[in-house]
Amino acid sequence: MANGEQTLKQIVAILRSCRWSSTIAVVLLALAAPGTGWTEGVLDRIESTGVFNAGTRADALPFAYREKKGKKERLVGFSVDLLGEIHQRLEQRFGRRIAMKLHETTASNRLERVASGAIDIECGITTPTWERQQRVDFSIPFFGNGTRILARRTTAKRLEELRGKRIGVVAGTTTAGILAEYLPDAVTVEVPDMDVGFAQFERGEIDALSNIGVVLRAKVEKSPLKSKVVLLPRTGDLSYEAMSCVLPLNDSAWRAFVNRALADLLDGVDEYRGSYIEIYERWFGPRGAIYFPLDYTIAQRLAASLIWLK
Repeated sequence: MANGEQTLKQIVAILRSCRWSSTIAVVLLALAAPGTGWTEGVLDRIESTGVFNAGTRADALPFAYREKKGKKERLVGFSVDLLGEIHQRLEQRFGRRIAMKLHETTASNRLERVASGAIDIECGITTPTWERQQRVDFSIPFFGNGTRILARRTTAKRLEELRGKRIGVVAGTTTAGILAEYLPDAVTVEVPDMDVGFAQFERGEIDALSNIGVVLRAKVEKSPLKSKVVLLPRTGDLSYEAMSCVLPLNDSAWRAFVNRALADLLDGVDEYRGSYIEIYERWFGPRGAIYFPLDYTIAQRLAASLIWLK
């Protein structure tokens, strides 16, 4: 690290320790960084502030959802536990307590919140795409599932019977594009989130609802509609989707840190052992929020992303 770069980091750390430092630090970075070739990365910011800002959607049971205990609500779920593991590794790296602030995101704002620096990472049911890669970066995959469609049995029992039907999709997701490819005659109806979309489906305002299959199953699990619906296609899915954490663009140190954390968790996943399996069973096992055994093919795909030599 160059002397000027090191000095700038020290100045920013000092300014951040003052109550009035935020604006000055931002101005200093804007003026000085171009001359030094240095911009503050996520790890630098977490080290200097002692705060880890993480985000996840609250409408994707069991990845993340609101749990109420007494008068308090908190976000819990599979994704929240993964973020907790990354948080623990941050505390180990810096040898001190790091506060984790969990922010609720939406399908529409999750990418922008990471790109703008409002949060350091977003983990949920986000699929990497080349278009999204223009704005943000992605971690290695931590989950895989396929896009399907939830419909009443009286509406459709086969995929072809959904032609011309109103199918709800969450705004800001890849689902609309997948439906356009596989079911171009359907009428896609944008909904703000899965909670609103499922409520509209229950009331009959839309004929079907599309997302990855496990999220659809979780939504209907405790609904009176459970015995009256079907997931289409009946076997397989429209399109396989890998889920990754969203990261800021051009921050290789932070991306490497997150990837190492996920790789450590995923070690042994193809043999159904290790930390990832323990977390997975907590949410998708027989006593989890929804019973969804890890498919062997998916486990192999996740293991194949671990390309680093030990």
